Amino acid sequence: MSKGFRFCRKGLLMGVACGLAMIALAGQTTRAGNIEIVITEDGLAPVTVQLGSGNEGPGTDMNHVVADTMALNAALDANGYDFHFGALGAIANSPGANCLAFVDLTGQVFRIAGPGGAGAQTITIDASQNGFTTQTTLPGTLSNFVTANISNDPGGSQTGTSYFNTSNGLNDTVGAISTAPLVFVSPGSSGSAADVMVPSTAAFSLTSRAAVTLSGDTSGGVAPPSDQFTIHTQVSCVPEPASMSLMGIGLPVVFVGLGWLRRRRAAA
Repeated sequence: MSKGFRFCRKGLLMGVACGLAMIALAGQTTRAGNIEIVITEDGLAPVTVQLGSGNEGPGTDMNHVVADTMALNAALDANGYDFHFGALGAIANSPGANCLAFVDLTGQVFRIAGPGGAGAQTITIDASQNGFTTQTTLPGTLSNFVTANISNDPGGSQTGTSYFNTSNGLNDTVGAISTAPLVFVSPGSSGSAADVMVPSTAAFSLTSRAAVTLSGDTSGGVAPPSDQFTIHTQVSCVPEPASMSLMGIGLPVVFVGLGWLRRRRAAA
């Protein structure tokens, strides 16, 4: 009796200690960085829009960035890009709320008579944020919604892709879980890629990517090829089927064990 009591007391103390440790760890949050937009074109130096970049406009903060298009277009010109932006911005809700995490990218991009000439060129725009914590205890579903509105270019196209990465690194699409690329051709459309399951993780990053291909501007700036785009990327929690199955298997075992103990006590 005494030995059993001591064993139970030790087990209780160990359980309390483990529980407190888990609560302490659960209380730790991963601080998000500043949301950033990274623009690339065919091996040219990337151009970034984020807090402190010099290409951001008023109202930019940790989870919201809007481009100063005059400064941004000047930076693109200096790096030899064939594109300008009429508008560009992104917003996120890191670390997430009510089991929902998202990153939205929106903007208008158009071709100029740049070094690429009249041939088709592709510009890639990534909006990324990290520090999301909504999947700490549950897996989730990665989904998106993409729109494209292509003008003055019958051959223009846009590809939208959403990325989830457990590395929690900003703009990290290497080894990430992603939706299938959603491709729209001129004049554009809207839609969603198939949902993708993502694992439970302490922290993660999300990236919304738009890759826009446009022909060169031959109108002298009067009617340049352009695209208005939006990429909405989100992760929402879902019950884990494996956990539900284990619970269904485990509960009968618990009840059988309790019945065995009751019968043993009655016999004693």
